[in-house]
Amino acid sequence: MSSQIEINSNLVKYLALNGYRPDPIIDALVKETKSLGAVAQMQIAPEQGQFLEIIVKLFKAKQCLEVGRFTGLSSLCIARGLSQDGRIIAIDNSDEFLPLAKKYWKKAGVQHKIESVIGQGVDVMQSYIDRQFFFDLIFIDADKNNYPNYYELSLQLLPTNGLMMIDNMLWGGNVADISDINQQTETIRKLNNNILKDNRVEFSLLPLADGISFIRKK
Repeated sequence: MSSQIEINSNLVKYLALNGYRPDPIIDALVKETKSLGAVAQMQIAPEQGQFLEIIVKLFKAKQCLEVGRFTGLSSLCIARGLSQDGRIIAIDNSDEFLPLAKKYWKKAGVQHKIESVIGQGVDVMQSYIDRQFFFDLIFIDADKNNYPNYYELSLQLLPTNGLMMIDNMLWGGNVADISDINQQTETIRKLNNNILKDNRVEFSLLPLADGISFIRKK
């Protein structure tokens, strides 16, 4: 029976070379984001973006929501997967990096598919619930301590068979270290356990980059 292989440094290098096809626009955005310094760690990995684009295409999503835009890589990749009449709403609590995101959305020719909303994720998501505005796919990559709130709100914003994807669910491997009682680690660890027991969904926890929970609402 097959089992999960150990992800070691050699395998990470192999995945970097063979698990992602270089893309000039994405690579340029990653490079410019890295120049911002330590904050660059908030950006998804390019291979995650590649995965998002494929999933959007396979799922044939029309209306997508992103919670946590940062410099716009995930928005760009999701938008690439959308048909010409599809759109993604990208929520972020700051417009600090929006010009950088828009620069690359334009380079990729997807700016017309992306609507940027500045606000607190919980508040904006609740406003969509209040207006009965639903989404086919929701991608979450924002403040970790609000992950349980984003999860519950997303379940209200998704129809049956709707898809939720949550980044950083392995949290650098810290979720497996029971001695790590940092609040963010504990929050993610608890959410993983709650998803495991939640009969409202079907899910798979994928060890892609920092871990993605792939969740289907029943």
